[in-house]
Amino acid sequence: MMNIADVSSINDAMRMRDIRFGGKNAGKMIEYRLIPLLVCSARIGEELNAAAITRGLGGDVKRTNVCQIGFHIQDYVLILMCAVPYLIWILSILK
Repeated sequence: MMNIADVSSINDAMRMRDIRFGGKNAGKMIEYRLIPLLVCSARIGEELNAAAITRGLGGDVKRTNVCQIGFHIQDYVLILMCAVPYLIWILSILK
């Protein structure tokens, strides 16, 4: 998230260029707000990536809390219970 210094710098730059809400510079106003926001988001992403690498989240060591996932009988029963009303509705329309 952008900090107070970033927001203040953006506001100062827009004030120097006489870019305000409304008027003929609406496109520039969006550009001067959007570009710093994207740069800030990219910087935060890079910092999060560095933190994840530092903590070893992308390492080759196998994690100990990995569990098997997949469909089980209760999943098939739930899908069937959800599909039956639609099948009944479609069959009632076809009659």
